[in-house]
Amino acid sequence: MGGTPHKPYPKHVWSPSGGWWAQPKQWKRNTLIVGAATTLFMAFVFKKSADLEQRTLYPRVWIPSMLWSKQFKTSDDPNFQPPKSL
Repeated sequence: MGGTPHKPYPKHVWSPSGGWWAQPKQWKRNTLIVGAATTLFMAFVFKKSADLEQRTLYPRVWIPSMLWSKQFKTSDDPNFQPPKSL
């Protein structure tokens, strides 16, 4: 049982993805680094978005962004009534 051996391929072809049957060195470490960098970048974008979020109309029902939005933690509107959850 088992697969057949790899078919011959030209060794002079260059490819940015590594070519045929590529197994880059330290691919696990590289994947971890890119994953960590992506996570940090997305956390920064999320924080900046939450800081800048401003709603002109209050939602009629509860929405998830009410958990992290500053606007809903301290309301400047004296007539503010929190929306009823479903």
